[in-house]
Amino acid sequence: MVAVFGVLIVAVLVFAMWRSTVELTRMSQRSAGGRAGSIDQDLVEARLGRIEEAIDAMALQIERLTDQQRTLLGGAPEALQEQVDQIRTERPR
Repeated sequence: MVAVFGVLIVAVLVFAMWRSTVELTRMSQRSAGGRAGSIDQDLVEARLGRIEEAIDAMALQIERLTDQQRTLLGGAPEALQEQVDQIRTERPR
């Protein structure tokens, strides 16, 4: 369930990133008087940086939710728990 939710969030973020890039292109063309102009790279890089940070934050939250669900449902078998500990990006608090 949490994995499906995570995939859905990533899909929405990718769509939002694509849409913002299209809007930036349109704004750039309007400001250039209808001429095809280049997008301000600093603006695009700053926005993409914020999107990356948001995705990283959501990934951590999804990982925490998964741990909480696992705990509520009785934990995971020892072999699975060892695998999770090896790939964990952040230790639980």
